[in-house]
Amino acid sequence: MTISSNKEAFLNTIAAKLGRERKTNVQRPVIQDLIPDSYGELTNDDLVEILKEQCFFIHTQVIESNPEILQRTLDDLIEANGGGLVMTSGDPRFAEYGLEFPDAAVWEEAAGREENVRRAESANTAIIFADCALAESGTVVVESRPDQGRSLHFLPAHYIAVIERQRLVLRSTQAAAAFNRRIQAGEPVGSSINFISGPSNSADIEMKLVVGVHGPLRATYVLI
Repeated sequence: MTISSNKEAFLNTIAAKLGRERKTNVQRPVIQDLIPDSYGELTNDDLVEILKEQCFFIHTQVIESNPEILQRTLDDLIEANGGGLVMTSGDPRFAEYGLEFPDAAVWEEAAGREENVRRAESANTAIIFADCALAESGTVVVESRPDQGRSLHFLPAHYIAVIERQRLVLRSTQAAAAFNRRIQAGEPVGSSINFISGPSNSADIEMKLVVGVHGPLRATYVLI
């Protein structure tokens, strides 16, 4: 029996169990229709308050800043983390906001994967710009790209995500809709999309919450 016939037999069995004919034409659902209107109309300030409340529960610090004092805000956080090596993504927004971190490592394609991972392992603090943020779950959404690999988000001891207010949405379905529009428009999308909700933690070991089990010990979101 070929793979194709196995597939057909499997799908026929599922349809029979459901008591209906096989569906051969499937229409893609409209993502917006999947989003329940449980909050009503929300302003950006409303989203910020929802984010703050959720971040309390996921042990994540939220600091409100602005572009004019962003450098000072980040410098203060680096100092509070104990200094040490800082690693940033290669995101062009660092230059756009005039941010400079002397002696910081940068995730860059030219360095190669092994060297970038080594830098991330050595870093005490990682600083990135969120591609999107989800208020309801306290989640930052970041693409894996040549200028920021996955290890950058998980290996350093402290994690700082800068969130631009205009990139804050309510929940994952809205972020998915935005990525879907980009894909349909033929725009490039990262090799993986990471949804990160605060520092790593585990609560399933003798019902005790342990923060920083397999990732950053501390996470901070800086809203601008």
